[in-house]
Amino acid sequence: MHRPWRASQRTKRVVVLLHLWFGLTLGALWAVQGFTGAMLVFHRDFDRARLTTTPGPPRPLDELVATAARGQSGEPEAIGLYYPDGSILGVTFGDAATSKRTVLMDAASGRILGLRERTPVRPDGENFWRWVYNLHHSLLLGDRGEWLLGTSGLVLLTMAGSGIWLGWPRRSQWRAAFTARRWRTRVQKLFGWHRAMGLACAAVLVLLAVSGAMMDFGKPLRTWAERNADYQPPYKPKPGPMPERTIGADRALSLAMQALPDAAFTSSSLPSAKSPAYQLRLRRPGEWRTWSGTSLVTIEAGSGRVLAIYDATNGPLANRILDSAFPVHSGEVARLPGRILVLLTGLSLPTLYLTGIGAWLRRRRRARGKDAI
Repeated sequence: MHRPWRASQRTKRVVVLLHLWFGLTLGALWAVQGFTGAMLVFHRDFDRARLTTTPGPPRPLDELVATAARGQSGEPEAIGLYYPDGSILGVTFGDAATSKRTVLMDAASGRILGLRERTPVRPDGENFWRWVYNLHHSLLLGDRGEWLLGTSGLVLLTMAGSGIWLGWPRRSQWRAAFTARRWRTRVQKLFGWHRAMGLACAAVLVLLAVSGAMMDFGKPLRTWAERNADYQPPYKPKPGPMPERTIGADRALSLAMQALPDAAFTSSSLPSAKSPAYQLRLRRPGEWRTWSGTSLVTIEAGSGRVLAIYDATNGPLANRILDSAFPVHSGEVARLPGRILVLLTGLSLPTLYLTGIGAWLRRRRRARGKDAI
């Protein structure tokens, strides 16, 4: 007669233990992920605020590339927006001796504004925000870190689900679950804030965990989707000799805009022996990536022939799902309100960790005190 009640209690105890030990073992990692993710929500805005630019129309792309190349080793690989407002363009270089680096150019005057390393080894180097990004995205461990974080993101889904199940109030107790004045002891306050914040942020945490795992497992997911879900991979130009003369980035941009007339320029790769073509990344109206876009036009470097067009707004469903991972994870899909929501949810992870471990430690101390008596 009492078996169903006992079974539910046993199940609840197992879920409590899983929630507790996942939190104790992986909670610090999630706290770091949440805090660095919150830092990154507005990182380009903070970085941009330090730089002053000249008003006016932008200089030609080829001119900006040539100016940036005068003081750099290696070949220029790409040019594109570095900040959403478009007044600063970045020219990226790379060679065998050093990591990739981006020269920031005032688009209107052609003045060099600064240098940003792509893989800084220390936070006090040339690109603090990129260091934070690499820590958040891969724990500074490259592909191994991405796999680790992708797996931890899936475990975070389990934590969110178990937290919702354990903390879900009964129909008449919703107000009490969010009324801080009812929490009298230190343990009640720690647990109360932990529960209330977990319930408030659970839905967004699930979205962030899923989208983050999609980004970390991006390569295998795209390989699987290409085989099983009609995913259209990005066009890859075949390696070959560079033409004696290229059409130039400005002409390539003009041809790309003819292919997608309502799009806006965000970046362009520059031709090389590995890829003798311009690949122009554009943003079409309606794309979820509100400033960097995911549409792509590939143009042969010598003849100007359009080799491929990818329209992100009309791509296969698998492409649109996978393309959505970053704008959902960053919050930009919902513009400023979405970014603020992601910022607050990111900060909730270290708060959940600290309140959870604090409540657990105080309960342990209380239990030991009773045992001593």
